[in-house]
Amino acid sequence: MKTTKVAITTICLLCVMGATALTSDAATTFAGAVVGVDQVQRTITLQTRDGQTWILPVADPNLLTKEPVAKGDLVSIEIDLSERIVKITKLSQEPRSEHIQSRDDLKP
Repeated sequence: MKTTKVAITTICLLCVMGATALTSDAATTFAGAVVGVDQVQRTITLQTRDGQTWILPVADPNLLTKEPVAKGDLVSIEIDLSERIVKITKLSQEPRSEHIQSRDDLKP
């Protein structure tokens, strides 16, 4: 009986740890053109390929100096579950459509 309880507890803990790792590392990638960068507010304004304009904060203030972007740059961004930018990558050409995801497609 004690072995069964230990086994069930272990399985439950492993499931909880796995779910935590999956949600904490979750990020969604979008692409578009930089419309503006606000160093003071630590935000980037991005226009998506379908014409939506988003103002998103950066998760790490140092991201703006590590990955400097300017108005007009084509970029790919990764946002976390709190809708903060965690990664910026400059694109050398138009982003491919299979990498674009609408913000409306996100599920909470």
